[in-house]
Amino acid sequence: MNSNTFLLKVRADVPVTGGDPAEVLSAFLRDPLFEEMMLDVDRTRGWWNLQDGDGPLVVDGPVRPDVRELGADGFWRRLRWMLREAFSPYGRHLDDAAAGAVLGPLPEALFGGDVAGWSFCEVRPDFLRGTGYYSGATCAGLAYFDGGESDTATFFYCGDVFYLLLTNGSP
Repeated sequence: MNSNTFLLKVRADVPVTGGDPAEVLSAFLRDPLFEEMMLDVDRTRGWWNLQDGDGPLVVDGPVRPDVRELGADGFWRRLRWMLREAFSPYGRHLDDAAAGAVLGPLPEALFGGDVAGWSFCEVRPDFLRGTGYYSGATCAGLAYFDGGESDTATFFYCGDVFYLLLTNGSP
């Protein structure tokens, strides 16, 4: 992706249903596992962007993410937009054929080839502290989103498995 992108995969204690995705996501964001996964991905990449801050990644206080149905078509459009059009701090985008080649293997890799039964949601990317990159605000503690138009959070699930795709498109 043309961003700082994290894809987290989790198995929940109970199946995620259409009536409770925000509640399941909220519980995950408050769980220490979320921060452990974020820090681990950051270390594994050798970036160390999240290692030096103080405090938790999640905004202090109650977390109730704004989760909205995206649908499978919306999910694929979103991924294509990320590859072809979204702001890129790396200064490059893929053409349509190259984006198709990147996205082609994803259904097999993520869903075992079949998206039937999967639900896709967009999540307003405001549940983590902001870096202050666009606003100029001082960041207290660990932060991920920058407040730009290329920040995204996508939550998709089937049964007791869910993914959280986080993108931060700033330099």
